Amino acid sequence: MVWLAFMLVQAPLRRGFGIGPATGLALSLAGAVLLWWWSQHLLLSGRIGWLSLLPGAVLAGVGTITLSWAGHLLLSHAMQRSLDEFGPLGPVFTLLSWLISIFVVAISGMALGEAVATSARYRQAEALLGGAEAEE
Repeated sequence: MVWLAFMLVQAPLRRGFGIGPATGLALSLAGAVLLWWWSQHLLLSGRIGWLSLLPGAVLAGVGTITLSWAGHLLLSHAMQRSLDEFGPLGPVFTLLSWLISIFVVAISGMALGEAVATSARYRQAEALLGGAEAEE
């Protein structure tokens, strides 16, 4: 339900609710980070603390938003080219490739985030912020 609600507000969020593209980019990034942060927490059943999940959420959010903004520039041309080359199935292949790309970026961001969250430097910063998590 949360993912569906997020998808429904993507267009106004991206436009910054009429304020401008810079605001839209900031809101999209914030929304994506929050969504990936919450998704990791949900999928891991709360076994990992929130602060440990933050680097993965930031990397996945920034990566997916960057890829989606690039999609506005590239995807229409790629869809037309695949339609010309392969007929009606061409856009299907392009869309599937695009979806795979999005999830590779998201999973890579979360995997790299785990490496960041377990690094000594991140743990020191976490301890300085008073975020020593009781669950661990």
